[in-house]
Amino acid sequence: MGMPDEPGRARSDRTRRRLLWGLSLAVAASFVLGTIAVGFHAGRHRDTDTAPGMVMNDEAEVDRAVATRFAPGEQYFRLPTGVLLYSVEFVNAFNVKATGIVWQRIPADLPADVGHGVMLPESEEVRGTEPAFSFDDHGDRIEFWTFHTVLRQTFDYRAYPLDRHAIWIRMHAADPYHKIQLVPDFKAFPPGRPAALLGIVPGFVYGDWRPEYTAFSLRHRDLGLTLDQAGLQQADLYYNLGVNRSPIGPTPGRLVPVLLLAVLLFLSLFVTTTEPERRTVSGFTTFAVIAFVITSTLVIAVNHNAVRAELGSVGFAYIESWYIALYTMTLLVATNATLLVTGGLSRMVRWRENLLPKLIYWPLFTGEMFLASLVFVGI
Repeated sequence: MGMPDEPGRARSDRTRRRLLWGLSLAVAASFVLGTIAVGFHAGRHRDTDTAPGMVMNDEAEVDRAVATRFAPGEQYFRLPTGVLLYSVEFVNAFNVKATGIVWQRIPADLPADVGHGVMLPESEEVRGTEPAFSFDDHGDRIEFWTFHTVLRQTFDYRAYPLDRHAIWIRMHAADPYHKIQLVPDFKAFPPGRPAALLGIVPGFVYGDWRPEYTAFSLRHRDLGLTLDQAGLQQADLYYNLGVNRSPIGPTPGRLVPVLLLAVLLFLSLFVTTTEPERRTVSGFTTFAVIAFVITSTLVIAVNHNAVRAELGSVGFAYIESWYIALYTMTLLVATNATLLVTGGLSRMVRWRENLLPKLIYWPLFTGEMFLASLVFVGI
C-alpha cells in the first residue's frame, strides 16, 4: 500500500529542494545587487567634501575664510594666486608627482617691501625665487613659476577600490615678514564652478582615475609655536583636484581571483558526503580536506598581503573585507568536513545529504560583501 506514495514523496522532496535553493540564490542575488548599487553610488559624488579646509567658490566665501585668520581692521595683504596643472601621477600610496604652473597677480599698489612668490611646503623641489616669466594685465603684474615635483600627501584608502581623494597643491606665501594671505585668483578662475575642472589643461591624462572637481580651499595649520611671526598667521592656500577611482581600474584584477576562489570553495562542498561508501569515489578524506584548506588559505593570504603592500599597510581597507569573507568560507568548508568525519552535530550536518552548508554558502559570502560595502563605502 505504501509503494504508490514513493514517487509522490520523491517529487515533493525535489520541490522542497528547489524552493530552498531558490530562496538561497534569491537572498544571495539581493546582496549582490545591493553591493553593486553601493558601488555605483560611490562613483557619483560630485561634491568637494574631500578637499581640506574651507572651500572657496567665490569672493564672499574668500572673505569668510580669511576672517577666521585676521581680525576686523587688521592690516594684511592679499595676493591672488592660481594654478595650472599639466599632469599628476601616483608614485606610490602617499607620493604624487605633479607638473604645472603657479602664478600670482601682483597689485600695482602693493608696497615695494612686501615680497611675493609661493612656497610649496610639501614639495621635494627647491624652486628659485625668480619667476619663470611675467607680464602686465590690466594694471596688475602676473608672475609665473613652474614646478615639477613629488608631493608627500596623506590619503584615506578605507574605501579602496572605490576610494575618492583630493590631490592638492599646498601653497604658502614666500615672505615670512609680512602678513600675507594667498587667495584664489578669481579674475582668472570664474567663481562657483567646481565641476568645470578649471586649472586643468586640455588632454589631461587621469589614468585609472576619474575627475570630480577642482576647487580652492584655505586651511591653517597650528604649529604649536609661540613665535609671533607674521608669516605663521596666514592659512595655506590649497588647489584641489578631486578624483575617484575608475571601476575598470584595479577592481577586476582583484575581484576575479576572489570570485574564483569562492566558487572553488563552494564546489568543494559537493565533494564531501555523509555516505562512507561514496567517500572513496569522491576522494573525500580528512587529509585531502586539510590540504585543500591550507592551499586555499595560502592563496588568499598572498593576495591579501599584496593589497596591504600596495596601500602601505595603513588601516583596514574595504577590499580586505573580500579576503576576510574568503577566510570565513574556508573556515566553513573546514568545519563542515570535520563534522562529517567526527560525527559532531550529526543531525544538522547529515540533513538532506549535507545540504545546509551549501544553502547558506552564497548568502553568507555575499552578505559579508554587502555589509562591508555599507560600512566602508556607505550609501
